[in-house]
Amino acid sequence: MTTEPVGSTGRGEVPARVLADIAQLPLRARVLADSVLAGIHRSRHHGSSVEFAEHKEYSAGDDLRHLDWRAYARFERDYIKRFEDEANVRALCVIDTSGSMAHPSEPRPADAMRKLDFAATCAGALAYVLARQGDAVGLASFDERLEMRLPARARRGHLQEVLAQLGGLRARGPSRLQDVSDALAEGLRQRTVVALFTDMLDGGLDALASLGRLRARRHDVVLFQVLHPDELEFPFEEATTFTSMEDDRELKVDARAIRSAYLEEMNKFRRSVEATCQKARIEYRLLRTDQGPGRVLAAFLTERLRRRATLR
Repeated sequence: MTTEPVGSTGRGEVPARVLADIAQLPLRARVLADSVLAGIHRSRHHGSSVEFAEHKEYSAGDDLRHLDWRAYARFERDYIKRFEDEANVRALCVIDTSGSMAHPSEPRPADAMRKLDFAATCAGALAYVLARQGDAVGLASFDERLEMRLPARARRGHLQEVLAQLGGLRARGPSRLQDVSDALAEGLRQRTVVALFTDMLDGGLDALASLGRLRARRHDVVLFQVLHPDELEFPFEEATTFTSMEDDRELKVDARAIRSAYLEEMNKFRRSVEATCQKARIEYRLLRTDQGPGRVLAAFLTERLRRRATLR
């Protein structure tokens, strides 16, 4: 949804503000990740297997009994031995890149971040936190189809690849979440935490049932519904032209006259999304682009840390 004149759909040359946002994404994501980590307790669960699996760099909270002194003597860096019981949690961040995620296409000076930039920042922060936990994270995006951009890995340098891909995402065209859900259900073979960032504005509630198939296959699914305050509060007061960001449709309305009906429908829609998620055993969390997501992400990660033993 946009209130700009017809033709201003965010296509074509990338605005300078968007380029600046992309350049700042790694910093934004790291600041957010640090705030999230400050709000959660690091998992103290340790596997009991004696079968060695891999090394990871030491980070605060790791058990010093698992320091590899030989690795330190050779590389002068602290490494922790990890065992099969401590194999990485696998996570996949899936980002909606359809046209509606570009709202607002020309943010006002004091406006909230556009939805795609906000989703990319949150996904980047999750990647930071997971990498610091030694977990594997991958990245996919979708509009009309699913694009697997990076497989879930925990190796050195992979985080920077994830951030680079997040910074390059562009929002355009329609979305088909139903097809994307089917592709995920068929394509994920190993147990994975699927973090889906979308505004759900393609009306694809039926797609959530397909995501429920992932739960049946022991995957863990969380839906982050990313919405701009304009979409939640409808602050418009005058005759306004709304231009679709996914096709060429436009609608001229008396905003004040339809405000109550719009808010009723939006609240009904959000409740339907949340109820459908609950029925499909999908975790639901709302992300408003005008509010700090730290508390939401911290709650999500705290719950995931509690479930580590059951996901392995």
